[in-house]
Amino acid sequence: MNINQIKKNKLKTLLQFSIPSIVAMLLQTVITITDGYFTGNYVGDSALAAINLGLPILYVYLGTGLCVGVGGSVISGRLLGAKNRQKASEVFAQTIVTAIAISAIISLVVFMLFTPILGLLKAEGQLSVYFTDYYQIMLITYPCMVLGTILGMFIRVDGKPQICMLVSIMGCILNVIMDYIFVAVIGLGVRGSAIGSLIVQIITVLVQIIYFVMPNAIIRFRRFTFDKDINKEMMLNGSSEFIGEMASAISMFAFNYVLMKYVGAEGVAAFTILGFVVYGYSMVCIGFGQGISPLASICWGANEKSTAIELRKIANRILFVIGIMVAVGFFASGEYYAKLFGCSNSVADMVAAGFRIYAVTFLVMGYDVINSMYFTSCGDAKSSALISSLRGIVLLLAFTLILPAIFGMIGVWMASPCSETLTAVVSLFLIGKQTRKIKEEANER
Repeated sequence: MNINQIKKNKLKTLLQFSIPSIVAMLLQTVITITDGYFTGNYVGDSALAAINLGLPILYVYLGTGLCVGVGGSVISGRLLGAKNRQKASEVFAQTIVTAIAISAIISLVVFMLFTPILGLLKAEGQLSVYFTDYYQIMLITYPCMVLGTILGMFIRVDGKPQICMLVSIMGCILNVIMDYIFVAVIGLGVRGSAIGSLIVQIITVLVQIIYFVMPNAIIRFRRFTFDKDINKEMMLNGSSEFIGEMASAISMFAFNYVLMKYVGAEGVAAFTILGFVVYGYSMVCIGFGQGISPLASICWGANEKSTAIELRKIANRILFVIGIMVAVGFFASGEYYAKLFGCSNSVADMVAAGFRIYAVTFLVMGYDVINSMYFTSCGDAKSSALISSLRGIVLLLAFTLILPAIFGMIGVWMASPCSETLTAVVSLFLIGKQTRKIKEEANER
């Protein structure tokens, strides 16, 4: 990537990197919705609820993948900006090895603690059966997912985001085929959905590995001497992403606990169905974040900070417009969307009510996500971690525990809009602080 080309064509370059990332992220959402469609229509509401109860496990892996992957790719991007290709490749190799080791340890620990986790999540009876059938297989699938996610990040840093998009399209098509075969035709239920996911992840990882052994790849697998300072910086740079995903795990557990306490399994099912859309929009936000991340890190490495700031502003404006469209669309058609999953009328009514309240989230979520990932790209891990902590743990947990006790199910829907809005205020303050600092440094020169 040429820094002058980025400066002259900010919008075009941002879209070139963001659109493939967004398509890749949305296709991941399509995979999730496809799983939900086949599970809801061929197994039932209880199976959907069981899978949702275990989502905190998924977020632990996602947090690991984003922490290691974003942290490593940002370092590698800055090295490329400074024209140090060999070191960038060594960081890539160390990142991959670190991710594999951590993911394997997580799977081993979760496997050993599987029974206590079932008790903690209050998964009993049929819920327990569905939960066990699904997540015992996913403990193998999730490390593959982490590896695939990180490989995709480095492909983007290498300047080939379109490759990630093509791999995601392939994975999405394969997932639909696997779900249809294992769930609808063979009738393996949630176990079939998990087996299909495992097959898809293995294939996509293998395809991405092939890219890095091709002669035209700038970043390549290289021998490296383990550098603890690189790992320290990697973890620090990706700490906000880890916090964000751990926050999602904690908040998901809190949501499930509150829903089971005040509403029951129907409330969990309703939250799961609405969650598909929230997850989808968050993937759009993260897609733009992944698009801006390598560009901002390269600009920062080349001391083109004003260009990085302009890229952030463009991404924020685009996401605000998209957020309005999503909010209006699902505000009007929430009930029709819910019925696609074969749920009962009572669950569909909950989803429709949820969209009417949750709409506010779509207006501000993008601002928080982009700013968090932007700060990571700039090497300002503290600001990034603060944004992630507020929106995902501190404020969200407080509102999740307080509002449902007062307003019931409506309080569940109110928690996220309130936390995202207050976080946006803090985020605005941090952006202003950084802008003033950059101006002061420019004046001193």
